[in-house]
Amino acid sequence: CGKLTGVSNPITVRASGSRFGSWMTDTMIPTSDNRVWSMDGYFKGRRVLEYRTMSDFMKGQNFVQHLLPHPWAGTGHVVYNGSLYYNKYQSNIIIKYHFRSRSVLVQRSLSGAGYNNTFPYSWGGSSDIDLMADENGLWAVYTTIPNAGNIVISRLEPQSLEVLQTWDTGFPKRSAGESFMICGTLYVTNSHLAGAKIYFAYYTNTSSYEYTDIPFHNQYSHISMMDYNPRERVLYTWNNGHQVLYNVTLFQVIKTSGD
Repeated sequence: CGKLTGVSNPITVRASGSRFGSWMTDTMIPTSDNRVWSMDGYFKGRRVLEYRTMSDFMKGQNFVQHLLPHPWAGTGHVVYNGSLYYNKYQSNIIIKYHFRSRSVLVQRSLSGAGYNNTFPYSWGGSSDIDLMADENGLWAVYTTIPNAGNIVISRLEPQSLEVLQTWDTGFPKRSAGESFMICGTLYVTNSHLAGAKIYFAYYTNTSSYEYTDIPFHNQYSHISMMDYNPRERVLYTWNNGHQVLYNVTLFQVIKTSGD
């Protein structure tokens, strides 16, 4: 694990779907499983397309459809260890949907979390609750009225969805374009439009933050989803109807016995 120091040029994988959406691979399972999931739109969607491989996704072939029992809100979904975690439409409830059994394993309210465009990212789209996974586990990024609209990070227990620990970053969520976790650090972009950069980092291991200046090329000028996959060490983004990847450069501090 390390600190984010750079983001590669964008790699456009496909142009599909509407302006807003989400796509991902499982953040935890072994690399032999190459399935890709795609969820088009941010509003009342229920249709999840599962492609067998990245190549199939690029060609738009060999997919199965999952129809979720409850519609989703936003684009902050994550696939973690064979299940889809997503925010239920018009609520602050998180749902864990298991793909193989096609059933909801658990649903739990994220206490006090704003929903329904109360505290979205700058692009709107009911992006109040953003679920993500990194090397340290499963996270929810959101905000509450007592936190005055500032970004809150909670680490979640994947089985029960209980909140294990919470941090208040002090960063206003409506000023953020998107955010993602790497190695227990939340990175926040300052815009969803052209010229965006990674502007802020909050370190949960020390409960401290710093302002950063990590540029990246926002090729299609409207990012509505940005998530890190720890298994592949890439950022998945949905950018104005394009599915785009970025490689990341992490700087590792090697501690020696003399430290």
